[in-house]
This record gives sequence, C-alpha cells and structure tokens, in this order.
Amino acid sequence: MRVPWKTSPFPHRRNRHLSGWYPDSSGQFLRGQHLSLRNTRQASSFPDLKYSVESMINQTYSNLEIVLVNDGSTDKSGLLCDEYAQKDNRVKVIHVDNGGQSKARNIGVKNATADLVMFLDSDDYYEKVAVEYLVALRDKFNADMAATTVVEVRNYEVKDALDRVDLEGATVLNRATALEEMFYGNIVGTHPGGKLYKKEIVEKFPFPEGVIYEDLAIAYEHINACEKIAVGKHNLYKYYRRVGSTVNSEFNPKILNFFNAMDCNFGYVDRDFPNNPNIRRAVNSRYVLNGLHVVNAMLKSNMTVELKKQRKDFSKYWKDVIRNPRVIKKNKVKYGLFIVSPKLYNLVRTKYLKD
Repeated sequence: MRVPWKTSPFPHRRNRHLSGWYPDSSGQFLRGQHLSLRNTRQASSFPDLKYSVESMINQTYSNLEIVLVNDGSTDKSGLLCDEYAQKDNRVKVIHVDNGGQSKARNIGVKNATADLVMFLDSDDYYEKVAVEYLVALRDKFNADMAATTVVEVRNYEVKDALDRVDLEGATVLNRATALEEMFYGNIVGTHPGGKLYKKEIVEKFPFPEGVIYEDLAIAYEHINACEKIAVGKHNLYKYYRRVGSTVNSEFNPKILNFFNAMDCNFGYVDRDFPNNPNIRRAVNSRYVLNGLHVVNAMLKSNMTVELKKQRKDFSKYWKDVIRNPRVIKKNKVKYGLFIVSPKLYNLVRTKYLKD
C-alpha cells in the first residue's frame, strides 16, 4: 500500500509497490545572505565543520550573511559556531532541536535577510571564488538562478579549479532545457549546493521535511520557477562523500523515499510538459538509473521479491535507456544486466563496474 508523501502534489501518480516517506534523522544546516549556508552536523566530524564554514568565511566575495543552523548537534559543533559568530559579525547562529536536514534548511531561509541564498552542507565546501563567480554569472545573464556543477571528493586536498572569476564557457538555459539537464544530472543537478537562488523561490517551494531524497523531490519546482538559468562550466562545490552516508549504505527503509520523489517528478512533467518527448525520456531514464542505487541496497539484503517487482517495472523503460544517446555506455550495461538477471548484474557490478 502506498503511503502518500504529505506534501506531494501527486500522491497517486504511480501505484508503486515500494513507497512511503520515513522520518529522517540527519543533522544540521547553514544558510546565508547573498548566500545561504547549510550544515548537517550529526553526519560529519568536527574538523569537517571547520573546513566547511571557513570555506565561506574566506570567500573573495565578502558581502555575505552566513547563517549557521545547529540542528541538535551532540558534540561541540554548536560552541564552534558561536565562536565564529563572535569573531565575524557576518555570522549568525541559530540553535534548534534536531529536526532533520530539510527543516534546518527551511529555518535558515526564514532567517536569511538577503534576497539571494546559497546552501552548504557541513562536510562539503566551496572554492574561495564560488560566491563571486555565481553572483557575476547571475548578473551577466540577468538570470533567476545561477548554477555550477557539484563534484564529488573523498578528501579536502583537492585543488581549486579557479583562482579568479572566469565566465568563459558559461551559458544560459531556459527552464525546459534546464529541467532536461537536471534529470540527466549534467550541468544542472538536483543538489542545492553550487546554486545561487532567489530567496522567494525557495520560500515558495520549501524543502520537504522528514525525508531523504528531498532534493530530488523539490529541485524541479525550484528550476521550473525560473525563466533563465545561468550555468557555469567550473566545479566550485565540493561534495564530500562519506562511506556509510544515507544514500551510500546498505538497505534502510528510508531509501524508499526515492520512489515518492520520482513520483513527484513524473507528476510535474505530466503537469507542465505532457507533450515534450525529450523531458519525458529524461525523467524516465533518471528514474531507472537512480533507482539502481536502491536496487543495490536491496541486493545486499537479498530482497528477492522486491527485486523481481522492480525488475519488471524497470523493463518498461528499455527504449528510454538503451536507445538514448544521452545515457553513457556504462549505465546502459548496468541497466541491461539488471533486466537480464539481477544476480548477474550484482556479480558484474561488484567486480568490474564501480558505482
């Protein structure tokens, strides 16, 4: 039985066998002025928080309000945030009981006083020219949103891609093109990091609380509210991926939030682009290829019955994946193997195909 997502505008889009939003227990958040910083405290270590906050304090663009939301941390993170506020009058600290990542983001937005906001998780970081770059990018194209791609890192020793603002190669997209790119996860992603938002847009479409895959569920609405989205070619947001993170671990019921998030996206496309085959194909391929991460967790837990159902559902999208020139060969192989045999897929994936 489907458990509707309480804020989903499309609670009956797909009668999927795996659904339901489950409470999220993640940590903390930061938000800011021309920028908004978000910090997920429980999920990262103390040194990570320092590196994250200081990546904002040391930005070349200094006209910032940095809002740190301490979401019920149990270590000394709250004290560290207070120390930063005492040293830098741009820093504002809000201490709240643990309510999860999305609630902390929404609290940060409400307490930001600027018209533009950015987000940062507590174990991620921005390159030092990131804010200046995004502001310049927005101004150049008079855009409603400016975005740079997110790059995954495993340590804090990755060299900066830029030492000065360079808008060469930047472009501007309309909402339809930006949404298509979002579904493919290319130059515009679903993660809120690396984006400069109009505060009014995030206030109108707040992050869904108490769930994971909240970014995937709401990013469409954020982009769809924009006429023009300016996109830079540089990777200025560093996403620190930890082993054991919520979306990188063994099966947990919360991971099923993915299906509800995708239900929202299917509904959005039905509502706004019912006759656009390119966006339809993009959302279908996103469902399948991201869904393989859920499949991987199921395989670890030997969920044979659920895997059989998921394989049957995924098989409907063969043309959208195999015949899609936007899907890379590696992902086509993964998908094809899973449709042929989940056991074979798991064997090949674990030995030869790194996620």
